[in-house]
Amino acid sequence: MLLRCVCLSVALVLAVQSFVVPVAQLDNCAAPNGTDKQMHWWQCNSGPVQFLNATPYDSTGTKYEYPIHLSKPIVVKTQIINPKNTYVKPALRNTVNLWKYGGWAGCTWSSIPTLGLLKDLSACDHGVPCPVRPGNQELDVVIDFTQFEQIISLLKDNQPYQLEYMLHDNTSGDDACMMVQAWAFLQ
Repeated sequence: MLLRCVCLSVALVLAVQSFVVPVAQLDNCAAPNGTDKQMHWWQCNSGPVQFLNATPYDSTGTKYEYPIHLSKPIVVKTQIINPKNTYVKPALRNTVNLWKYGGWAGCTWSSIPTLGLLKDLSACDHGVPCPVRPGNQELDVVIDFTQFEQIISLLKDNQPYQLEYMLHDNTSGDDACMMVQAWAFLQ
């Protein structure tokens, strides 16, 4: 019985260690989409809200910051076109999904489990300045993982990550989605 527990413990440690690749092993992989130099983003749905630009800033929103720091709030200044609806609390919801780069699967993106902690959150309470009114506008979105230590503890410092930021309005049924790839520090 003790031998079985030791074997399971060793297997678990090996699985956790292989979950995210040490930076030295990423040397065999090129930085995905130039993330060693700048944030890469794209719209991951067809609208109706359209993202025109996304730029990472420090937690004050006044200084461009790259690589990003996931151990403190990040302000992503987005330029959007919202053609028709006003989005408000509690109907505006957001979900965030995360991926790591590299690992036992090679130079590819692999999903990081978020244990449902980042699913169907009140967007207005988690970084989206509400109300979001119609028009062409700057929308400064705060992404703050500091309240989710369970997720931060799964991540490694000085690595590329991919983040899918999805918004859904329960009143209109409208969706908006942005995919971001960025090099990130945790310390």
